[in-house]
Amino acid sequence: MSSESTDRTLTQNDQIGLRTVIRIMDKWGLDTACQAQLIHVDSETLSSPQSLPCFNNEQRSRVSYLLNIHASLRDLFQNPENQYGFMSAVNHNPPFYGQSPLDLILSGEPSALKEVFYHLERVKYGQ
Repeated sequence: MSSESTDRTLTQNDQIGLRTVIRIMDKWGLDTACQAQLIHVDSETLSSPQSLPCFNNEQRSRVSYLLNIHASLRDLFQNPENQYGFMSAVNHNPPFYGQSPLDLILSGEPSALKEVFYHLERVKYGQ
């Protein structure tokens, strides 16, 4: 019975990851609807992660990319204002082309999270 319950609800690790990502997205200035859009969950249930059904692979991947984007920003910037402000700042470099990283990831393109993460990694390693 407990394995059946585990299969239908978020694992403890998923709950921790989700709570962390929500805090990060709050600091990026995203409202609940945008947060839900990025993770592909229902906005009404986003506020109580323990009640969410278990993540599918895409949702888990999205949370992972968001956590890794945040980690890259922390590596790149010492100042918390830059760590959290980068995502809403207009950027004229590829792959942003005059939009903010948040605009890009909210555009709905499935690869946008990956593009932002890879861009930050290239910057971090000077490529």
